[in-house]
Amino acid sequence: MTAEENYLQLPEWMEKTGCQEQVNTSPGRRTNFLVKSIRRMKQNIADELMTESFANRQGILQQLDARLKFVIVVLLVLAVGFVRSIPILLGVWLFTIILMRIACIPVLTMQKRIWGVIPLITLLISIPAMLNIFIDGKPLIMIYESTQQSVLAGIDIPASLYISQQGLTAGLRLCLRIGISLSLGVLLVMTTPAARLFKSMQVMGIPALMVMILEMSYRYLVLLLTLSIEMFEARQLRTVGNLSLSAKREQVGSSIAALFAKSMEMTDEIYLAMRARGYTGQAVYITSETE
Repeated sequence: MTAEENYLQLPEWMEKTGCQEQVNTSPGRRTNFLVKSIRRMKQNIADELMTESFANRQGILQQLDARLKFVIVVLLVLAVGFVRSIPILLGVWLFTIILMRIACIPVLTMQKRIWGVIPLITLLISIPAMLNIFIDGKPLIMIYESTQQSVLAGIDIPASLYISQQGLTAGLRLCLRIGISLSLGVLLVMTTPAARLFKSMQVMGIPALMVMILEMSYRYLVLLLTLSIEMFEARQLRTVGNLSLSAKREQVGSSIAALFAKSMEMTDEIYLAMRARGYTGQAVYITSETE
């Protein structure tokens, strides 16, 4: 017997990592819904931490007074809603990109998140409104053309159906307005700490009690996300094998009910803790000498 044979030889079935290989190499295998939920909630918390990190940096925009930034952003959003010139809207968009660059915010990542969802969906939804049925004008993209006008179910169908130049301009204008407004909002949030941002809302005449409710809701949404992650991770550790569709529905329903009960219990605990610390219904904020 050689020295190599003296070592303990593991069986072949123990040397295979079949479970891991099956998960990684199966082309049609779907990710478990618990894993998807956990990843999504962790991504939300990571985004929140990233936003607070950018807001606490020592940049030019970060050092401006929160009340001044809030008023300027509100006025700019209102002004963008009345602007009809596309070149001016493009100029304002370029201005927001420059401000993001000055504030050391990842411009490309933020632009993808801003323009890749709501403005794009708005542009796609507004395509039917670009037709000459709603906005008549110079033909730009011809869709249908006939020699005579027809009637279908009592509705007059025009002889030609096309996207007009004026309709496309109106759709682009709407998309730019929404995207620029979102860019200004993101710029405000990512350069202002949450506490100062909520406090600056009082400049616009928002009641202090409503501001306090918004701030508490914002803070405890993160706490509820953390509780949800703990619940889903605990359930994932206790789940063995593939679940049926009905079992998944039962898990989702029970998780929602448990989270609701936990949030109600936490609400009572928070209120009692506030009363024990002298809360009388009046919103109180910690202000620095510079504000």
